[in-house]
Amino acid sequence: MAVSAQESSGMRQHGFFVDVVSLAHGEVSLASGPPRPEALESWELAVRKVYEQHMCRLEKQVVTADNKALETGLLVQDYCGQIQRQEEEKSELTSQVAVGQRELQSLREDMEATRKNYDGQLGMLTEHICTLSLHLSEKDASLAALQAHKVLCGRCGMWNAMGKLLAQPGNGTCQTCKEKVLSTG
Repeated sequence: MAVSAQESSGMRQHGFFVDVVSLAHGEVSLASGPPRPEALESWELAVRKVYEQHMCRLEKQVVTADNKALETGLLVQDYCGQIQRQEEEKSELTSQVAVGQRELQSLREDMEATRKNYDGQLGMLTEHICTLSLHLSEKDASLAALQAHKVLCGRCGMWNAMGKLLAQPGNGTCQTCKEKVLSTG
């Protein structure tokens, strides 16, 4: 369908997009040369159609460029959103690392305090064991001295060692006469 220049501009004003303006072969040769006075109106119409055709192409290119710009803008917006989400995620991870480091530091401090407490308790227990060991040594020496004492049997006059008198088989009897020298109980 061929559309004249006047029809094309009228259609454009009403919101129609006319993308093809057809030129006859004669119109192309007429518009490409200088105007002749006898064909001035047809030359003007041919030139107008040529310009219309160029305008249609330019409009198509503008629409294509606008679509590409819109598409690129959407991609940029999407990329900005991704960057923002990654920044938020990075920030969240950074805060989690900071919390983890604080918890680790707190655990280290607790472990150090516990170690110091255990070292202090171990030192006190060692001192207490040394004191008990010393008391046991003193008691052992005292017991050895007591067991070394001798008791005189009143019946036979024999000296009996206290350790032997306290021992289980004798039960406080004299080793010689078997008379009760010491009461155990």
